[in-house]
Formats: sequence, C-alpha cells, structure tokens
Amino acid sequence: MQRPLIPLVVSYIYGIVAAELFRYFPVMVVLVSIAISLTLTLSPKGRGGREGRPQWSLLSIVIIAAITGFFYMLYDSRVPQDDISFYATGEKMTIIGMLDEPAKYASQKVVAHLRAMKIIKGERELDVSGRVRVSIYDPEVVLSYGDIIKLTGRLKRIRGFKNPGLFDYARYIAREGIRASVGVGKKENISKAGTGGSHLLRRIYRWREEIRLAIVRGLSGPSSTILQAMVIGATGDLTPEVRDKFTAAGITHILSISGSHLGFVTFLAFFIIRYTLVYLPCRILLKLSLYMIPSKMAALSTFPLIIFYTLISGGEIATVRSLIMAVVYLTAILIEREDDAINTLVVAVLLVLLWNPQALFDISFQLSYTAVLSMIIVTNRFDGDKFQICSQKEEESGWGKRYWKRFIFFVLLTLGATISTAPIVAHYYNQFTWVGLISNLVIVPFVGFAVLPVGLFTCLLALISHAQVIPLAWLNDLLLSGLYRLVEFFAQFPLSVIYLPSPRPLLIFSIGLFSLSLFFLRARWAKISLCLSISLLILSPGCNPLIKDKKGVMRITFLDVGQGDSALIEFPDKRVMLIDGGGTFSETFDMGRSVVAPYLWNRGIRKVDFVVSTHPQLDHVEGLIYTVDKFTIGEVWTSGRRGAAARAFDSMVQERGIREVIIHRDTGERRIGGCRVNFVSPPEDIKGNGYNINDLSIVMRLICEDVTFLFTGDIESKMMREIAARGGPLESTVIKVPHHGARGSVEESFISAVKPGIAVISAGYQNLYHHPSPETITAYERIGAAVYRTDIDGAVIVERKDGRLRVRTYEDMALKKVEFENLRTGFTTELSNLQKIWGD
Repeated sequence: MQRPLIPLVVSYIYGIVAAELFRYFPVMVVLVSIAISLTLTLSPKGRGGREGRPQWSLLSIVIIAAITGFFYMLYDSRVPQDDISFYATGEKMTIIGMLDEPAKYASQKVVAHLRAMKIIKGERELDVSGRVRVSIYDPEVVLSYGDIIKLTGRLKRIRGFKNPGLFDYARYIAREGIRASVGVGKKENISKAGTGGSHLLRRIYRWREEIRLAIVRGLSGPSSTILQAMVIGATGDLTPEVRDKFTAAGITHILSISGSHLGFVTFLAFFIIRYTLVYLPCRILLKLSLYMIPSKMAALSTFPLIIFYTLISGGEIATVRSLIMAVVYLTAILIEREDDAINTLVVAVLLVLLWNPQALFDISFQLSYTAVLSMIIVTNRFDGDKFQICSQKEEESGWGKRYWKRFIFFVLLTLGATISTAPIVAHYYNQFTWVGLISNLVIVPFVGFAVLPVGLFTCLLALISHAQVIPLAWLNDLLLSGLYRLVEFFAQFPLSVIYLPSPRPLLIFSIGLFSLSLFFLRARWAKISLCLSISLLILSPGCNPLIKDKKGVMRITFLDVGQGDSALIEFPDKRVMLIDGGGTFSETFDMGRSVVAPYLWNRGIRKVDFVVSTHPQLDHVEGLIYTVDKFTIGEVWTSGRRGAAARAFDSMVQERGIREVIIHRDTGERRIGGCRVNFVSPPEDIKGNGYNINDLSIVMRLICEDVTFLFTGDIESKMMREIAARGGPLESTVIKVPHHGARGSVEESFISAVKPGIAVISAGYQNLYHHPSPETITAYERIGAAVYRTDIDGAVIVERKDGRLRVRTYEDMALKKVEFENLRTGFTTELSNLQKIWGD
C-alpha cells in the first residue's frame, strides 16, 4: 500500500526538530541536512522507474516539507517585543487581561491563565501581549472563561528550578506562550472589567462548572476527584496520595482526558448510534441507506458529540490533539479508508503539527502517538491468520477459542504500548511501572465499559435537569470506589514502580530507531537505521543513562530548590549525605518529589547513608519527607528540636524505623570516605540563652584532605558571633552562606574567621525577602570569595578530583545559543555544546 504522506510528515518533523536544534548546533544541522539530501539524491528510484535515476519528485517533497517545518517552527518560537515577560522583574504592577481557558480549582488556590492586554506601572499604561499564569490563594474566588479582570501583584518571570538533567518546567510552559506569573492573596484584589471571548465557549464552560459542582455536592473523597478528572478534566482536587497510587498501578493516564478517554467516548458514541440505526425498521433503514450506510451516518453523527465533549472537558491542548486523531479516523470511515491505520495516524500527526509545531515536544503528544503507533504495528504484525478477529475459522472453532485469541491480542496491544512508551516515561518521570502490564488489562476495560459511560451519562443528566447533585450518585460512588480499590490493589505489588535515571534524548531516539527497524527489517531503510542505532548505542557516551564518577572523586551539589536549602554530598567511597531538602514553593508542589529525588535517581543513587535536617523549618525539611519515603536511608541527623513544620518528617523517620542521631557541638568527629565531619553548633544546653530556631541549626565542617566545607544552616548574627568568639578551626575553602544571604546573617568576625574562597548562596529567584542582601554579597566579595547564587547560577557543583577543585554551575553546563556576529566564537560555542550532549 502506497503511503506518500509518510515521507512528507517525517520531513516536516525533521524541519521542526532542526529548527529547535539550530540555535545550538547550526553547523551540525546544516551538515546533517546536506548529508540526508545527498543520500536521497543518490538513491535509486526503485520500483516503477529506471534504476539509478534520482527520486527528484520525492526529494522535492522532502526538501519543501523540511524547509516548511523549519521556518514555521522558528516563526512560532519567536517572542514578540511587547510580550509581558519582558516586564516580569518581580515588581508590583496592575495587569489587565482575559481568561482564555477555564480556571483550575484546587483545595487552597485557583490557577488561571490570562491573555494579557495591558499593564499599569505607576502612571504608565502599556499594551502588552502573551499569557500569564495567575495563582489566587483564595479558593472562594469565582472566575470563568472570557472574564476580563484587573489585578495587582508582583509579576515574575517563570523560571523553574535549574538542576542538571531535570525537567525544564519554564521551557515546557513557554511552549504554551506562558512566560510570566503573578500571585494574588485574596479575591478582593481582583476586579472584573468586562467580558470577552466566544459566547458559545462561555456557555459551554458554564455547563462544565455546573457539572463540576454537581459532582462535588454528590460525591466526596477520591470518588469525587477521580470523576472530575475523568469526565471534565478537572484535576485540581487530586491529592498527591491519589496520584501516587494511580502512578504505582501504572494507569495514571486514566486521570487525564487524552487519547484513551476520547477514544472511549468516540467508540461509545459511534457504536450506540450505529447499533440504533441498524435496528431501525427495515423500511426506514433502506431509505436512509440510499443516501448513506449506517457506519457513515454514525461517523457523521459522532463528530458534534466528541467536539462538544472536548470543549466541555476544558479544551486542553492534549484533548484537542486527541480530537484531531478521532476526527481523522471518522473521516477515514466516511471516505472508506479506515483499513489503513498508518495513514490515519500520519494525517492526524500532520494536522496537529500544522496547528501547533510546539506540540512535538509535549509529553502527552509523545506518549499518545508513540502508543498508537506501537499498537498499529502490533496489529499489522500479529493480527493475521493467527489472531484474526471474527474470521470464518474462528466462527467455526467455538466461542472459547475465539475469545482467548482476542484476549491474547489485547495483551499484545497493552504490552506494545507499555514497552514503547517506557523510555519516554522514564525520561520525564524517572520510573517504569511494570505492573501496568497487568493492571491495564483489568482496569481499562472496567473504566471504558462501566465507570466512564455511567459517569458521562449521569453528568449529562445533571446538566439537562439542572440538578444540584449528580443523579445516581450511589452508583457512581460504587463504581469509583471499586476502581479505587483495584488501583490500591495493583499499587501494593512489590516494586510496582522501579525508579530509574532519566534516559537522555539521544538514548531514547536510538532505542526507538532500533525497535522500529526490527519490525521492518526487510526494508532497505530499516537496515540502514538498524546499523545507525546500534552504532549510537555502542559508541555514544550520550546514550549512557547513568552518570558515573570515577572512584575517589568528591562531589558536592548545592541544589536549586528555590527559597530553601539542599546540598548533596557524594563521598569518594560512594557514600552519600543529603543536607536538607528545601520546600514551601507552594502547597501543591513537593520539592522532594519534583527536584531532590529525581536528581538523586539521575545520579544513580538508591541509598542515602546520611540525611541531615539542620533545623525544623519547611524550607529545609519539607523536601526530605518524600526522599526518606522513597530511598533507603542509613541515619538521620537532627538538632533534636521539634516543630510543627517537621512533624510529618519526624513521623516518617519513626514509621520506617530509621536511626536518628541528635547532633550538637560536642558530638564526636565522624569519618566518612576519607573525610572528617566536625560539628560546630548547636550547643547541647540552650536553656536561658534566647536562641531562635534558626540559630539552633546544625553547623558542621567537612574536611577532605586539603579542602574544607562549612555548612551553616540558617544561623544568624547572634550565633555567628558566638561561634567566632569561641574560637576553634573555622577556616574553610567553601561556605554555604547562612540563611540564604539575609542581612541578619552578616557578621564580619565570623566571615573573617572562615575566610572562604568560595561562597554559595541558596535563594529563590525573585524571592519576596530580596535574598541575598547587597550587604551579604559585599561582605564575601570583600575578602576575595567567589560568590555563587542558585537564584542566578542554578545548581552549584563543587568537585575535588586529582587534587584539584573545580566549580561548575547549571548555567555552565546548559547549552548556549550560538551567536552569528563572530564566526570564531560561534564555532567555539557549538563545539562546547556538542561536548556537553556527547557525554561530558
């Protein structure tokens, strides 16, 4: 079967990828493009033509498609000069804009995306463009699509956390045009200035809110949050516990309206309509068949239903992509081409990427289309005589054998989808959920044929009847409770989730190319691709998922955890110490889950020998809770102080039976991996001294041969003076500057005693406290220390290797854009970028 769209779409995708890489590797992109063009030019025409003649028509299509994708991506990636992000300096200002999608409600806050129109700074009023993420910390605020609102807050650029190898949230959300954020404390700080947008969408989204409130009033607990997520795409109330269980069971896709949900809705609508038409009275059916057969009428009737469902579920980008796929499939039925699933998939991919080329780099796009492609390949390879459904032989063999074959075929589909998406899941989430191979066989049919149909039907009834409470709430609760019990059952399997280092993109590409080549090995292109993928897997250090240091290397990473502290020490003997874990970014964001643990997994760390909680404050201890839960822990060191902020951490340590060591300045020296740990503070007896919780932080000095590190927690000037006055060895090569560089932690006598050559300040980007203070930076620069800041430099990595000390930052390791003003500098930058991705 001829599929002329495949080379066109592949070339278009290549153009998009080339545009993304061009800013970092312009010479390499040009050379690779020339090499591909020459290969196609010199290749024979093959069947249907004379051997040896170039495929000029194919070459022309490929080049035009690639150039189109390249320049379209460059155009789509541009940032307008009036984009609101250019004004996101952390200053307070008034913003006027329109909500361009429904607000997302959580238990403690509401998140809305605002299409900016104007900003007011002082007496200046400026027209702006772009989108803004608005967080309102008042769940009682009522916002709807199309509302034009006016609010005042501190406008900040979305930055994310800059740690090597971790998910770049700022870049991800920028692909949706959102580059700035603002927080609002109370609903009284927001005023409505008008209404805009589509009248039809406003009505549909009002219906959506009616359904959400009917669910909330009729159901509670996990049943309510799961149904909201599955039917209308409202995920704000999903708790971390529910998400974790669905993840551990390997069915987290059930909680998002994407390919599977829209596929169920399309299937149900099509099947019900077609079944109804087929069983109409013969006279009516014959008359209708003169114009259109039942399957085509069902396909045509399904269009408005799935479009309506896409809109009422929130119109998320992932859902719209799934809608395009469904529309293409239904169109294939109308034009009688439904037997060619590959062409259907290719057309859907092309339409999605023509609509939004940025979608290629979206997680849900990659997962959805990879899973669909794998299922198509499985179907084509195995749904032959052996697995043919509804064939004449099966009809004669009896129902038992027939349904057994269907079950085996379903297992193969599940296996193919799970294995094909595993590298992508591992890349973004550092995990592989093997139990999903089993759970999907049970839960997906249960959801598709029971939970989802009942939920959709009752929600539709609630909308039509304007019911305050969802009808048949007891039935929904029964089904959803059963679903949740199934999820809990599979989530309890031993090692249901295996945590992995995040595979690099080059490794994922090589594995995908290798797997695809094996399925089509008879084709010439597949043999070439197989050789290329094997070469990459063997020769490229960039395909190594584990980052390994040679034995004897001392490595300390000061992680970027925002307005908090966290430092990872990797000793020469491979033992590991984690000092604090950051926290308090927001009530819905877990620093341990999203930053600390993924960084440890990427380093190949499974056991943390020593966890140090310097003092019980959220910005230090909150991220340790998840880490202690997911890793094997040797010992926990604390100051012995208890507080509400550390209650959950203390409980976790007790539940897991981890040995807790109380640290004070008289605690004896510890030797770890050839290094010595001495404790400087806190004092054992603190009665009557009036210390605050910051001054009681653990302060310890780490001596590794000729290099010394001083970790200071959040001590302030009072404790700093006391430590300096007490005397004793304090001089250190590297200091973790106390209390995020606050003005209250500047003490000249202490700084002079330490005499650091390197000062590392852990602070949040554009933080409310204006840390670090200018006085702090001046004090350390005055004594000649090199100052590094996580809010500017990202993570700071200090390595001692072969007797030499090396300091690198996230910004040092990040790819740099190649500037074309100076060719020599441009070539140097590109070579540096190549070295970084090749496995520096």
